[in-house]
Amino acid sequence: MVTVHTNIAYGDVQVSSVYLNGVPIQFEKIDNRGYFVAKFSMEDVKSLDGLKIDNYNELQLVGATRGGEAFAGSQEILVIDIQPAGNP
Repeated sequence: MVTVHTNIAYGDVQVSSVYLNGVPIQFEKIDNRGYFVAKFSMEDVKSLDGLKIDNYNELQLVGATRGGEAFAGSQEILVIDIQPAGNP
């Protein structure tokens, strides 16, 4: 899973409207400060067109509040390929 932490109040988010670079949200939760946390399929994120492994990629979270107000945020993220221990 790819996890995105926000500073948006959990109760304010219309969950079905949340996407990360076009990938739909799979799961959401509330953190210990009351903020919205979104989780996305790792396989879907890894298959994004133009994603560069071992390089920085701009990922953008978009969605809407329950009141219909749009929100968006983006960040340059270093995407790396880590092989689990025991895999050559």
